[in-house]
Amino acid sequence: MKIKIYILMFLILALFAVPKAQAGSATAREYQVKAAFLYNFIMFIDWPDGKMPAANEPIIIGIIGKDPFEDAFDPVKDKQAKGRKVVVKKFKGFEELKKSDETEFNQQIEAVKKCHLLFICLSEKKNVKEITDLVKGSNILIIGDMPKFLEAGGGMINFVLEEQKIRFEVDAAAAKQAGLKIRSQLLRLATRVIGMEREAKD
Repeated sequence: MKIKIYILMFLILALFAVPKAQAGSATAREYQVKAAFLYNFIMFIDWPDGKMPAANEPIIIGIIGKDPFEDAFDPVKDKQAKGRKVVVKKFKGFEELKKSDETEFNQQIEAVKKCHLLFICLSEKKNVKEITDLVKGSNILIIGDMPKFLEAGGGMINFVLEEQKIRFEVDAAAAKQAGLKIRSQLLRLATRVIGMEREAKD
């Protein structure tokens, strides 16, 4: 319980963590906060038993497209969540993947399907539906940070920036359809929840 309270307090504080600054430093700080969110989301998501890795295998955060995070994940390197190591894997943009031969393309898509969280970068705005369709049925929490991301279909969490604060919105119905359960502690922090009322869940 103490761990959950600590994580929840971190998430609340992170909502206020992007300062007004020069464009470059503000962007870097923004993605440091988003990286921390992605890591902490793990604590508030329940995957089906068949999707959860064995204790000696990692939980995978995938990044597809032109990566804005750079070294933002450095603070969570070698850290664990739910008793498992967390690793970050980066994938080429979808248009570049499609230029690969069939074997490489299929291998890359299979690698994407093994992710537990998948962040779709802004560079993939035109390809969101294709990407989410390809990984459908893989029990992946799909996250973005672009306008109308949830409405594009398949996305479950979308980051938004409001008054210099990192916030997020949730499509709980899409998550449920993917076999995922988002805990109420996380839903309460969302600016908008689609598909269900904010029911209590311990």
